[in-house]
Amino acid sequence: MKIFKQAVIAQFNWLSGVRRLKKPDCEKWLADYDCIIEIPSYFGMDVIEAYAEDPDVKFILTERDPRKWAQSFNNTSAKVVAMGSSFPCNILKYFHSDIYHFMDMNALVYRALAGATKPGDPENEDMLCEYYSSYIKRAKSIIPEDRLCLIQLEDGIDWEAICPFLGVPVPKEDYPDRNQPEKFAFLLNEYLQPKVRTAMFRFGAVAVAALGIIGWTAITNGPSLLPRFMGISPP
Repeated sequence: MKIFKQAVIAQFNWLSGVRRLKKPDCEKWLADYDCIIEIPSYFGMDVIEAYAEDPDVKFILTERDPRKWAQSFNNTSAKVVAMGSSFPCNILKYFHSDIYHFMDMNALVYRALAGATKPGDPENEDMLCEYYSSYIKRAKSIIPEDRLCLIQLEDGIDWEAICPFLGVPVPKEDYPDRNQPEKFAFLLNEYLQPKVRTAMFRFGAVAVAALGIIGWTAITNGPSLLPRFMGISPP
């Protein structure tokens, strides 16, 4: 996630001084993966152009109504951003690095794609639609047609649309349901729950230790110290 964050910063903030990812960086980072979903869309056209030159790489591009995509983005990523800035995650994220970087990464991506707007802002959906339409247009212009499988989401997705293009057998199992907000919430909970428990344990240990120190200090330094520590002036 740290590399992901650096890549997003480099792509969307050219004044940051962070070096943009090149193909060798991606090869090293993602060396154990044969398939990457969604991640390349945040790295910019430089990386996509580099892989487009590789005849062994195939691309699947899903296209949908930009307004519906913006609404879907606000039903997923925006919810994570709101969670990261609300209690208790706004405290617990400092007690688990995975939670911190996950929340920070989502906030960073959302700001970049939404043009620094927030859900509910008058121009929010328009900014998201502008980003999405521009990305789809540029991706189509760069990727060779013979290695691009273009899928209109409103027409549905099934194995028959993907497997022949990839040159793999069609599975016997039905194609999974679409990524609904409820499923996203379930998967998010599955990912975060054990990390949140660990963060709560660590927070509890720190809180108990801090209260013990405060209590000991109050006892040894007289009754007026504790109210002063809490920001309450003694009588």
